[in-house]
Amino acid sequence: MDFDIIIIGSGAGGGMAALRLCQQGFKVGLLERGPRFNPRKDYIMNYPDWEQRKDPLDHARQTEQTIDRDYRTEFIYNDKQVNRSSLNYHRVHGVGGSTLHYQGEAHRFAEHAFRTNSEFGWSVDWPIGYSDLAPYYAQAEQLLGVAGAQGNPFKPEREAFPTPAHNLSAKSQIMAAAASKAGFSLLPNTLALPSKSIDGRKPCQHSGACNYGCVFQAKSSIDQAIIPPAEKTGNLTLLSETRVLNLNIDDAGEVSSINCVDANGAKRLTAKRYVLAGGAIETPRLMLSSTGSKQVNGLGNNNDQVGRYFMETVYCKAKFALNSDTKTYTGPPLDARVWDFCKPHNKHTNGFVLGLAGYLHPSIGPSSHAIRTPGIGRSHLARSKATFGQDIYVFGIAEQEPLASNRLTLSNNNDSRGQAKIKVHCKYSERDQHTIEVIKDTLRKWVSHAPSDGVTSISDTLFGSSATHVGGTCRMGNLAATSVVDSFGKVHGQKNCYIADASVLPTQGAGDSPSLTIQALALRTADRIAADLNSLST
Repeated sequence: MDFDIIIIGSGAGGGMAALRLCQQGFKVGLLERGPRFNPRKDYIMNYPDWEQRKDPLDHARQTEQTIDRDYRTEFIYNDKQVNRSSLNYHRVHGVGGSTLHYQGEAHRFAEHAFRTNSEFGWSVDWPIGYSDLAPYYAQAEQLLGVAGAQGNPFKPEREAFPTPAHNLSAKSQIMAAAASKAGFSLLPNTLALPSKSIDGRKPCQHSGACNYGCVFQAKSSIDQAIIPPAEKTGNLTLLSETRVLNLNIDDAGEVSSINCVDANGAKRLTAKRYVLAGGAIETPRLMLSSTGSKQVNGLGNNNDQVGRYFMETVYCKAKFALNSDTKTYTGPPLDARVWDFCKPHNKHTNGFVLGLAGYLHPSIGPSSHAIRTPGIGRSHLARSKATFGQDIYVFGIAEQEPLASNRLTLSNNNDSRGQAKIKVHCKYSERDQHTIEVIKDTLRKWVSHAPSDGVTSISDTLFGSSATHVGGTCRMGNLAATSVVDSFGKVHGQKNCYIADASVLPTQGAGDSPSLTIQALALRTADRIAADLNSLST
């Protein structure tokens, strides 16, 4: 089976690149190792007993253990050597990738996020700036029907959003007042949860259950907003439940084909161009596992850069209960954001953002709340009813300092297919550690102004990683000696291989969600691939 372009991975980057290329008339093979879910049948929120059912997206997250959990990162903390737990990597195998369970955050990175080194004296600058990506941000937002409001003082001026911002939920209105008293601003979040219909799908229904997959098909996950129009072109071949094992490298050092396997057995596929979009762990894993006479250390790794500069989610959360039933489980889960701290305020602190949620997976429903509530009998029932809808979290997400020593390497341990697992070596720098403490203090200050009895628990990812936003392992740059791809996502030294996922990110946007940036970059990369292929036919 031959294609113009093969794309490996159907998530934020792969799906968006597929649509763009299909619309330009190219035959695209889109490979996804997971299934294509039916939101009306497969998602547990369709059923009254949803809390007792096995979440298929959670199963998809765990179907294959990519990470070698026997490996631990050692580091020094308070003059003592300690071990971090193995990476707890939250992602989904399925058509749409991790957008199936994401909560729709759609952020443009701020201008300063592209030039951290030149503006703040640490980290690294991108080879492109905000102005290079702005038109692609706008195009991605239109495709997704992003809801938002103009006038954010912490972001560049911009045109109106495709759909209006969601009204703040009751919990966010309360915490906005608390933020104001604490000296900062809680603003409406920008979300790929259209507030009005853009393509015949329902607008967001405010069910608060994005983590479980949207049963209303309203959330603009890739499977709902992007794959259907790509299929309508007649140029897309979607191969779900197909796992890519490795890329074949010819004597010239170029990708010649891919080896994959599905329910019918092994097959080899070829294309004129190849796009890797498996994410910041699976893409470098695939590259390191694909060798040849001129790529002995793995595809694109002659300068030992593949897998380096790994960045995970630097995260803190504080739990407390509001003193009234505000139905914290309703509305878009992450409908508001604090951007006051997105610029590093001093040389010791990374940029970070704050937010709040009425739940964090999996504790959303009344049964799970009752299980967590102490007591028995009628008094337990009364207490459970009285306190349901009061639990709330505030959290902070920081940009991690990109370090060459934070890296992924192949393990000697293999998965069920005989493929090498990944060892994740990642520790927080002194700057990262200091930022965590600043976030904790800021969260406590915020909660102190809320109508509550104060923080009941606070935790962070210093010792136990929990990563939803990872990146950096194939970062973009102008020099092959310090990066893996160029500013258009083309692997250095390769004629026919590109990357369109979070692995190309040099930095993390000061804590903003990376999905919209991945999608904008994928559109830009797709345009370059199209121009490249069109030049061959003229």
